Amino acid sequence: MPIMRFKVEERSMEPTLYPGDTILARKYFNLRKGDVVIFKHPEKEIKLVKRVAKIENGRYLVEGDNKEMSSDSRKFGMIERESIIGKVMFLKSKDE
Repeated sequence: MPIMRFKVEERSMEPTLYPGDTILARKYFNLRKGDVVIFKHPEKEIKLVKRVAKIENGRYLVEGDNKEMSSDSRKFGMIERESIIGKVMFLKSKDE
């Protein structure tokens, strides 16, 4: 099963993830509400990490844990399953 590594760059998932933290994501997965995912931004050429807040008709509402710092589904709407790159399986704090 393919595992991918990413480094957190923004503050949108604090206090769960901080800039500099490393996360591992699995490419093949089943998703549930509360899972943290990596996905392609629907309007920009960037990747984001957010939490699945709702699943409806095969689409996903994703939100950052730090609502004040997060650009998420509240701004760009629900995302398609095809946009999701992986499900976060492990995180390592930059301080560990």
